[in-house]
Amino acid sequence: MTGKPKDVITSFSFAGGEGISDYWRTNKSPIETKELANLLRATRRITTYIGSNVGNVIWNGMRSISLETDIALDPQLVLGRYPIPSDKTDIAIGTVVIKALNQAEWSQRAIDQTFVIYAKSQADVNYKLKMFLDMAEQIYIDTVSNRSVLGLYTEKHRKYTFQETRRYLVQPPSLVELINIWWIMAGDRSGCKYQEEFSREIYTVRGYDLEEHYKEPLVLLNSIVRELIEECPKIRSVVDRCTYRVELYSRVWRELKDITKFWTGDRFDPLMMQKPSENNDILEGSSELQKTIQSKLAEEVEANLTEEVFDLTEDIGRILGEDSDVVPIKVTDNVIPLIEALDRELTYKLYIALRSHAKKRNIFTRGLKSGKLDSRRLYRAPINGNIFCYKKQELEMNSDVVLLVDATGSLGGPKWKLVQRIYHALFEAVNSFNKNTRIFSYSEVKGECTLTELTPSHGMFYTVIPRGKTASAEAIIATALMLKKHAKRPFIIHLTDGASNWGSEVKQAIDYCKQKKISLKTLGFGCSSSNMVALKEEYDNQVVFVDGLKELPKEFAKLLANTNYL
Repeated sequence: MTGKPKDVITSFSFAGGEGISDYWRTNKSPIETKELANLLRATRRITTYIGSNVGNVIWNGMRSISLETDIALDPQLVLGRYPIPSDKTDIAIGTVVIKALNQAEWSQRAIDQTFVIYAKSQADVNYKLKMFLDMAEQIYIDTVSNRSVLGLYTEKHRKYTFQETRRYLVQPPSLVELINIWWIMAGDRSGCKYQEEFSREIYTVRGYDLEEHYKEPLVLLNSIVRELIEECPKIRSVVDRCTYRVELYSRVWRELKDITKFWTGDRFDPLMMQKPSENNDILEGSSELQKTIQSKLAEEVEANLTEEVFDLTEDIGRILGEDSDVVPIKVTDNVIPLIEALDRELTYKLYIALRSHAKKRNIFTRGLKSGKLDSRRLYRAPINGNIFCYKKQELEMNSDVVLLVDATGSLGGPKWKLVQRIYHALFEAVNSFNKNTRIFSYSEVKGECTLTELTPSHGMFYTVIPRGKTASAEAIIATALMLKKHAKRPFIIHLTDGASNWGSEVKQAIDYCKQKKISLKTLGFGCSSSNMVALKEEYDNQVVFVDGLKELPKEFAKLLANTNYL
């Protein structure tokens, strides 16, 4: 008689594993340096879409590219357990989002301009002014993030920081406590909490009547929140938005400084600073030890990051020669989903243009019980009678086509939406004849040419944010290097709106393609007259120009007509 089976453990649950980032961050590792590198890579992808002026994300102790713009994270938040729990990951991402938005919205400019106006000779007044301005900008940045999914991460950061700050609050009333309560109310994702009257339900401390101290000042502070949430985003210029916020902060500070005149700022207020501890030498020693540990860890993390970067700069440098002016070029996978629907009319017209250049291929289905008699299967007649076949003709392209899309700054705005429709329709049309079709785009990010593959996976199409200068030569050669080793008669279709303005000469890329027997054609879309002349000089008769979507199928057919093989 078999006994009742015991409960089987199918999974382990652990605290901190219920964060938002668990929905998408799958690249995790139990090894410390690899996990820190993975998280750093994930945060860098997020900052890519916040703004072009956002610096590089690094851990404290890592080599910095630019001290002014780099976003340095304290690894102490996530050290100790790997893979990093998702609740800690969310807080780290929230920190990065806030620092990135600070750069994108020029927060320091708004703080500095207001500080210059109201700075006094008293150190304690200036200290409180700086505290107020820092928090005001923090609240503005939270309201900006609340307009997207990024607000989920800044909310995690806000709650974590508030709890940490609460541990070190001084006796009420204090400015630090006031502005942190303001932060909780004004930064709330609902966008409505600031309209509520301050009460014990929002925040309380045992033994103190906080309403007596903070109720009226919070009414003053919350008076500008609606304008930060609703009016400021309507201003298109980032400079004008800064000026607008300076006016709002000025309006509040003129009254707030009198209300908090006799309040304590926080425990670091110049009027409360105590003498250094007798054990200060011990603390300094431990700090130096911690810096050394961070430095060693940073080197290992950088090594792991380098292993994952697909850098083609040296390969292209060897191809073009030592004297060539090669720009740094890397392959990335930083993509976003393409929301635009497929233009089916354009796809069909492109399909018709391609069909006349496709080859017919006979496909036989043999061993059938009816159909056309198959002479190869007559010997099966006395066995099972499956001696018939069915013949079907399919159109196919012998060339493996790669679409190379220019995604540089000149194609930003409405023009990029048209380009997305073009490469989406082109891919669908070409893919009907050859399933090996691929899409790449190239742009400039932080002084590097980045090549990104946009080939659809699982039915999802992708896009990127157009930015930077045009390094067409490096992009074409990089695309050629990314071709599969056994690609059949590769054919690159280059979609651009202008000539190369960065890096090596395009003629070198054309010569390399000829050497490797890669057919290269260029489709100029929305080009100015000067760009048409420049493209004609670069590509000779291997380029056609299109002004609008209506002309595209006809001009695309002309481009194919000049191709030796497909």
